[in-house]
Formats: sequence, C-alpha cells, structure tokens
Amino acid sequence: MKRGVLIYNPTAGQRDRAAKMLELIARLREKGLELIHAPTTAPRHATAIVRDLLPAGLDAVVVCGGDGTVSEAVCGLVGSRVPLAILPGGTSNVLARELSIPLDVEAAAKLLTEGVPRQVRVFYANDRPFLLWAGVGLDARIMGHMSLVLKRWLGRTGIFFTVADEFFRYEFPRLEVDVDGEKHEATFAVACHASHYAGPWVIAPDARLESGEMDVLLFSDRTRWRFLSLFRQMQIGRGGHLERGIAKIVRGATATIRSLESYPVEVQVDGDCVLETPITCRVGDEMISILVPPEASAD
Repeated sequence: MKRGVLIYNPTAGQRDRAAKMLELIARLREKGLELIHAPTTAPRHATAIVRDLLPAGLDAVVVCGGDGTVSEAVCGLVGSRVPLAILPGGTSNVLARELSIPLDVEAAAKLLTEGVPRQVRVFYANDRPFLLWAGVGLDARIMGHMSLVLKRWLGRTGIFFTVADEFFRYEFPRLEVDVDGEKHEATFAVACHASHYAGPWVIAPDARLESGEMDVLLFSDRTRWRFLSLFRQMQIGRGGHLERGIAKIVRGATATIRSLESYPVEVQVDGDCVLETPITCRVGDEMISILVPPEASAD
C-alpha cells in the first residue's frame, strides 16, 4: 500500500468538496493508495502540512484546489522527489492548463495511476518559491482585496467586482525593473514562468515551465484605455499585446523590481498577494515532479 496526502482548500472554487474528497480517498484506497485527509484551514497551511508529513515518508502529494493552494504545497515540496498530483479545483487553474492536466477533477485523479512525472523548474520571488508568475501592481491588488465569498459562489463573475473597482483606482505607480543588469521603466510588471494568465489568457507566449529564464512582461503606459487593451489582447490569446507594442517582454535569469514611489507596491505570487516591493525574482536550481498525461510529459 502506497501512502500519500490529499490537501484541498474547502473554499476554492464554487462548491464545498469535502464529501467528494472523502469518496476519492475511499476509491484510491481500493487501488492501493492510502491518502491522508488534509483540508487546509488558513493561509500557508498547505505548506505546513507537506513539511510535517514528508519526514514520515510519502509516495505522493495530491492537491485539489486553485493555483494558490498548489503553490503553497510546492513551497513545502521543494528539495523533495515526491511527485505532486494536481486536481484542478480553483477558478483559473493556470498550472493545470500549462501541463495539459484535465480540468475535470475525476479525470485528473486518473493521473495518480496513469500519469507520468514531468519536471518543472522552481523560480523564486525573494525567498518564496513559485511556478507561474510574480506580478507587481494591479493583479496583486485585485488578489489582495478580493471577496473570497463572491469568488467562491460566483467564480470568475465574483472576481469581476474587485477587478472593476481596482482597475479604476489604479494610479500607475512608477516601477524600476532590472533584468540581468539592464534597467527598464514600468507601471505594471509580471515575471512570468508560464505562458498563461488568469485562466486561458496568454501573457507570455514563449514562456515555458522548464525554462532556465523568465519572461518579464513590462507595461509602461499611464493610459487607462491602453491598459484595458493589454488585458483584452491577453484574453484573445494571440500575443497581440506584444505585436502591437502595448507591452514588451524582456527575458533573463534575474529580475529586481522596485517602487519609485514613496510607498511599496503589492506583489502577487502564483495568484496570492503575499509580498511587496522591492522583490528579486530568480531562477532556482530545484525541480518539482508533477504527474501529467503521458502525451504532455515532454511538452
């Protein structure tokens, strides 16, 4: 009998999933995988769960939730060879999209027996590991001020109310972004490890999870209409925001982002507002093993 842990965020997504998680644990026990039932109860709890259980020996860490919960589990897994299985249960599920993991929980659960490991490089924002992006500015404020109740019950529609409010409040703070020693100006910046953003949107078309470099998106305008066009083009998903010069991408191994204002600017890491400027993003040496469909193992 193999042993693992099933971590899930009871408030991610739009439904309480405790009963389904217990059913899944029972089914997997019949297939030879004993999973510890471990719902999270507070921010960063997923990290603590993984760190507490790893010394006792685990064959798998299974996470059902959004990108934030998955990222917290990754913080506990860095330095371990134990594979991570993702059961997409959040609003955007960007990491699952990047790895071609089915967005249906039941279909994704089959990867525990049928999936193959894929190595994904870990990046850092200061000392905080991340797999997707570190965003400075508007997206961090949205994540930091979002109503979790509206997000849970209305999904992406619930996020819209916070998006609209923060978008029209955004003051376009002056940022200095140093990528491998070359300085740039911006009013919004995202250090990208993934090509997708906010679900199916495309922020950095050439970014790859295995890459040894990050794609740093820089928006330097102060026009609200231009800012709206940036997100509209990312939503279309064809890289139009880059082709039209609305934003640019600078690639490098290290990016330091500072606020030139008299106050620090909020930073979101993998969808959670957890830091503020100044931050230094860097490519890590560690890799995380994630179970993916066989056809996605070498993307």
